[in-house]
Amino acid sequence: MKKLNIYLALIALVLCVVIVIRKNDLTLTKVASLLAISQTTETFDFHTADSIAKQKLKSKFSPTPEFKIPGLDGISFDDYRQIEYKPDVAIWKNLALPYQLHFFHPGHIYSNGIQIYEVIGEKPVEIPYDASRFNFGDLPLSDEFAELSKKLRYTGFRVHYPINQKEALEEFLVFQGASYFRAISKDQVYGLSGRGLAINTGPKDREEFPIFESFYIKRPQKTDTSITIYAIMNGESVVGSYEFIVKPGEITTIDVRAKIYLRKKIKRLGFAPITSMYLYGESDNPILGNIHPEVHDSDGLLIQNKSGDWEWRPLINPKKTQLTRIQLDSPQGYGLIQRDRKFKSYQDEKLKYHLRPSVWVEPKGDWGKGNLYLLEFTTNLDSDDNVTTFWEPAIPPNLNEGYEFSYTLHYTERSPKHHTLGKTSAFYRGIDPVFPKEKMFTIYFTGDYLKSLDRKTDLKAVIQNDQITSEDIRYKIEKISELDQWRLQIWYPSSDEESNWTVFLENENQRITETWIYRDGLSK
Repeated sequence: MKKLNIYLALIALVLCVVIVIRKNDLTLTKVASLLAISQTTETFDFHTADSIAKQKLKSKFSPTPEFKIPGLDGISFDDYRQIEYKPDVAIWKNLALPYQLHFFHPGHIYSNGIQIYEVIGEKPVEIPYDASRFNFGDLPLSDEFAELSKKLRYTGFRVHYPINQKEALEEFLVFQGASYFRAISKDQVYGLSGRGLAINTGPKDREEFPIFESFYIKRPQKTDTSITIYAIMNGESVVGSYEFIVKPGEITTIDVRAKIYLRKKIKRLGFAPITSMYLYGESDNPILGNIHPEVHDSDGLLIQNKSGDWEWRPLINPKKTQLTRIQLDSPQGYGLIQRDRKFKSYQDEKLKYHLRPSVWVEPKGDWGKGNLYLLEFTTNLDSDDNVTTFWEPAIPPNLNEGYEFSYTLHYTERSPKHHTLGKTSAFYRGIDPVFPKEKMFTIYFTGDYLKSLDRKTDLKAVIQNDQITSEDIRYKIEKISELDQWRLQIWYPSSDEESNWTVFLENENQRITETWIYRDGLSK
């Protein structure tokens, strides 16, 4: 009888363990890892990630492994989308948490295999690749896939959260490909991308793309409003540790903390890069007979310098690649903005350019002296991300010495709320048929203060061009009551030479708008 009681007790214990495993969404690998945990109470934090990066620095660079699977590598993006992660096996699905993780499979242009760890109780536990987590649609898998799958890794992950509706978890954050990541706020769709670092980005240089080759994702609590992700960067020229504290919502924010170590000297080092697409806007002709009035993820670069002044630079699709250097010491912020939010401007129900996010970079602390770069290259395809902006310190980090910097990314609709000056809402360029020897700009300005002004208010336009004298420039400004905006028209001598314009409005000698900066003669 005693033996029977012992057996029953053992069975009950095993059942309890099984229930705990299922309730906590634990794999056998995780259970084994947890059983191996020592009694130490070390916290996995940014310093832990930094120690991992420093260990990499001690060894010779080893490329991140690639997994090019026959039948999946190089397939089209539409075919790649057939590889679906099964929602029923999402990480944390059975824990009633506000977040869930899904993974990306190797294929298309994504072949770098990364390691993903879940940090449970401060202990990192690797989440191994599992082919059974995916549906492959009608894609033909080769006979050797079963054997290959034993060694595969994921190529990225996405995070789901009730970003739009309380009861529906939707994708709002993606890390996949080199150091690229994307995020959205409520009621937005994916557009531009962030990057961990830009190295030798420019028209004549061999650009390097370091890779986030391992991630450590903290399991959130039920009441957490943010999720914390650590990443280890590895590249030929750099290693680094990153901390991303992501808070989804009406305006999703990502607090980024980074510490990098250079393995060797590089020509150009870019912090907080943002990559976007600009095919054409209201001032351009549609490319290749495109039926949509405008096609772009962003339409301008917005900058706030250390004095608090605001500059707006409309993006262009240039005739040839352009790298613009903008002196910007101790920046208060910069970002690629999708200012035009009207559906009629794009008329694309599928791609929804009017819902693409803007991203504002807010540096933490004083970044010191440096330059902001804007890279734009020519393209005829809306699939090309042909715009990149990043900030470079005037004095580069010393080799093998840690260089730390922090910033916050704000996924807004238009401009940051503290930008209260008048803003340019649209501009057009062309030739006045009455004066065929002159070119013409038409710029619209909007804002609460501008709207409040009577149409008889005598505003002044301050206009400068580095190739044209003020005597050869004339303008007219008037309020368009139906639009509740002010329209500035500028006439100037027709020329094929490149030139730079700066324009802003004044009222009673007080600047009332941002400065509009345009490079004439470069756009297609």
